[in-house]
Formats: sequence, C-alpha cells, structure tokens
Amino acid sequence: MRYSLSFIDSTQSSQPYERTEPSLPPTISINTATKSALLVESDESLSIFLKRCLNDEGYAVRTASNSEEGLRLYRDCAPFNVVLIDYFISHRSGVGIDCLAPQTKGVELAMAIHDLDASQGVIIAAFAYRSPGEVPRPPEAMHIPLIIDSNVSQLRSLLEKIEIDRAIRALTSSDLLRLQRFAKFRVRGLGRAASGRDWEDLLGEALYRTLMGAEDTQNGRHWNRKVTFVQHLAGAMQSIANVWKRQFKEKNTYLISELSVHNPEGREQSPFDDVPSGSATADDRLIRKSEEDRMLTLLQDSPDASHVFRGLADGLSKSEIMSRYRLDEKRYTTAVRRIRAKLLAEDNAGNRGR
Repeated sequence: MRYSLSFIDSTQSSQPYERTEPSLPPTISINTATKSALLVESDESLSIFLKRCLNDEGYAVRTASNSEEGLRLYRDCAPFNVVLIDYFISHRSGVGIDCLAPQTKGVELAMAIHDLDASQGVIIAAFAYRSPGEVPRPPEAMHIPLIIDSNVSQLRSLLEKIEIDRAIRALTSSDLLRLQRFAKFRVRGLGRAASGRDWEDLLGEALYRTLMGAEDTQNGRHWNRKVTFVQHLAGAMQSIANVWKRQFKEKNTYLISELSVHNPEGREQSPFDDVPSGSATADDRLIRKSEEDRMLTLLQDSPDASHVFRGLADGLSKSEIMSRYRLDEKRYTTAVRRIRAKLLAEDNAGNRGR
C-alpha cells in the first residue's frame, strides 16, 4: 500500500548520492509525557475503569458526565490527544431528564467535536453491542472508530493509531526531507533488489505497516516510544529494505554478466559449480524450466551441453558429469553457460508471449 506523500517538496529530491548513511536526529515535536484525554462517561464505575486504562497508557484525563458538559470542556481545553465518548450518555444532567428514554447522545457529541476539528482523534465506546454493524449511527459518523469490547487491547490499538496519525501530521518539512534522503539511500543500496520500487514505496510501506502495527503484530511495525517517530520510520525502512533484498535473493535470478564469475584463485566458474547435485537451486531449477526432451532438442547442436544437461537431470555432481563424459573444466563451464543462455532465451520468449 502506498501512503500519500504529496506534501514532500519534490524540488529537493535532486541531491547527490552519498555513500555515508544519512543521520536522523530526533526532531519530532510530539511529547508523549504530556498526552491529554477527554473522557465523557455517565456511568461512574465505567468512568473509573476507562480513566484507569487511559492513565496506564500515559494520558492525563479530564472527565465529563454528559454531552453538554463534554462539549463545553472540549471547547475550553482542546485540543486533546484523544476524546473517548460513551455511546449511551445524556445531553445534560439535572431535573427533567426522562430516565426511561434512550440517552444516546454520544454519536452526536462525537460528530460535533469532529466538526470543530476534523483532525481530533475521537473514539466511541459502545460496549452494549456485539459488532460495529449493530451500532445505530448516521452515515456521516461511520468514519468514527468504535470499541465494542471492554478488553483493554482494543482500546490500546485505537489509541496507538490515533497517536501515529498525530505524529504523521506533526512531521516537519525537515523531518520529511531527512526521511526522503534516508529512503533514497536505502533504495539505491538495494540496486536490482528494489525490483522497480522507489523511495516513496519504501517510506509508504513503513508508514502503512506502522499504522497496522497495533493490530497485526506479525506484519505490522510497532512504534516503541523509547525512540522518536522519525527514528522509528528509519528503522522500519531499513528492516523492510532487508526483507526486499532477501526475497530477491530467494528468487535465484541471474544476469548474463553474472553467469561468469571467478573463485578466490582467479579461475572462471559458473554459479552452478559449487551447488551439490541434490540442491534445489541448480538441478531442480533446470528440470522445472523445461521438459527434458524439449531441452535436449534445444541443445542438440552442442554435444557437451546435452551431456551436462543429462547428467544434471540424472542427479550427477559436477565431478561425476566431467568423469562420465570426459569433459575438462573449460568444456564443462562452457556447456553450463550455454544451457543457462538457452534457459534465459526461453524465459524472455515466454514473457514476450504473455
């Protein structure tokens, strides 16, 4: 998934490539020690529980018992890092309230706060429902996240997403340019392993996996608050780049120029030379690429290549093939290179036909 990065000044991208890795000083302006929350909850016991949960996550909490008080408190003290509102709250407390009427002003309060500040993180707690689809709310309020389970993990996940969204919004132009430079450094270092992806793909992947980190611990990237958000993104990009590089190597693809390499003694050799006959990276790759009969037809103009291919198909090692067909080092290497060239030609022809 590609995160939108249109706010980065593209005119700054023509920087010369440097071999030294860019430094990323802590420039993020979010101070996690001063996080604030507004809790609007009419049930006293539930208010105590939710306030304790917010305190445990490092929030200083202001509380209100109805929507009128909550809106007044928001106007007086906004902005908050997060606003948590119970779905079942009254408009105001005091005489004249019908206790039997459903007091579901939580959604209206959430929408009113969102109208005042669209960037304000708001969460609605609807513990009486079993799924988000059961919670009655107008279409314009569907984007406001819900927690329907009093399990602390669900609340913690939403709190983390809101903090990450605020951190993204708080990135300065200097932060973005440093991240851009770091992402370019990593992509250039990948070379062909980048597989056509650019620095925006790498930074976007880091942002996307950070946003999903609270819910998906396996694929997401959790933000450890011991480091700044900029430092977290730099670490995530480095990790993702390493994964891309590893995945590229696992494909076991070669350029024509890579078919001829030299060992430490300076002798020319093929990538197949050091692969034992039982390895899936040589024998199995050859056999998978084409049926044996068709390959032998392609190689019929080269007896040495045909012999080597038969030997590999039979599971023979390099030394066994050379002994059986009386091939020296040079003839064996030439035969393997010819087989590889035929396979690459087959691959290119297949790709053009798709």
